[in-house]
Amino acid sequence: MKSETATSCNETLFRRYRQTGDSAALSALYEQHCNNLYYYLLVMSDPNTAADVTQKVWLKVMESTQDYQNQGRFQAWLFTIGHRMLIDEFRQSKRWQADTDPDTLGSVTPVNDNEADFHQLLKHLPFTQREAFSLQQEGFSLQDIASICDVPVETVKTRLRYARNNLKKHWKTL
Repeated sequence: MKSETATSCNETLFRRYRQTGDSAALSALYEQHCNNLYYYLLVMSDPNTAADVTQKVWLKVMESTQDYQNQGRFQAWLFTIGHRMLIDEFRQSKRWQADTDPDTLGSVTPVNDNEADFHQLLKHLPFTQREAFSLQQEGFSLQDIASICDVPVETVKTRLRYARNNLKKHWKTL
């Protein structure tokens, strides 16, 4: 119920911004979603790229208000824009690594702090697994993740299973 209220509030705020240009409505959306979007992009990239893409996403939201069709959660639409812009950024900077080899998890340098260890492990997951796992941790449903990543739900389930298995396997080695 709380989630439905937040979703309808987001829809109302965005509709108000789209129809009247109410900057307070956009500011409220920004305050509510900016940190989650940045964190997702940070897990998928580095701090500078995450900050740049976060800024570009909000500019895109401001420019493309008519693209939002009210056919899903505002947050899912926002993260879809972030996902696409991050991939564009990787392609432009030649850092795109669609590495699906599980052996890339091989050499993780242990650190003392468990949270830092976990984030280090996340960085070594293949991009597609890390993305699905991060979105799930942000609270997105399987359907939302599939929509954001533009893949079938079964593919999301597979990526999540591989991500969890890889994380479990390599967490034990720390």
